[in-house]
Amino acid sequence: MLAAYLVDFDGTLADTQEANFVAYGQALAEVGVHLSRAQFERDVFGRNWRQFLPPLLTPDAGHIDPADVARRKSALYQGAAVHVRFNEALVHLLANRGPDVRAALVTSASRANVQSAMSHRPELMALFDACVTGDDVTQHKPHPEGFLLAARQLNVQAHQCLVFEDSDIGVQAGEAFGAPVLRVRF
Repeated sequence: MLAAYLVDFDGTLADTQEANFVAYGQALAEVGVHLSRAQFERDVFGRNWRQFLPPLLTPDAGHIDPADVARRKSALYQGAAVHVRFNEALVHLLANRGPDVRAALVTSASRANVQSAMSHRPELMALFDACVTGDDVTQHKPHPEGFLLAARQLNVQAHQCLVFEDSDIGVQAGEAFGAPVLRVRF
């Protein structure tokens, strides 16, 4: 019996690609690294900064701390969040789910980035009974830690959940968690 929806943020609930591209592009440009749109789409989007920033900050870029770039990106993201669009069909589904179905937002994004994006639609956070961000886990997607934590918070088992994901690594995480995965295209 279905007891919970576990919903990814970037690319699933929200189209944050342009906001992320703008913010990462600016943060990396400030340290002398150019980020092309193709490189962003291939290597960056849908991943946690710990996974992609170190390889981007090669020795040619000097000794730049990836955490500093990630913090700067988060600060810039607040302004770039105006580019975020929400998946209204998924919002409708969440708002009209049955009373016995709980929901958790499960994302590799930082809590600050989720809050910045949701600040334009604050009523959306009320759709979720739990929120697990990249700040809450030590192992990011494709590892299922985020889904495991959300299931514990909702007091449900994997087989009782339906995962909504858009990316290959998100689908891998949902499958490793043991739940059926519905791949969402924005």
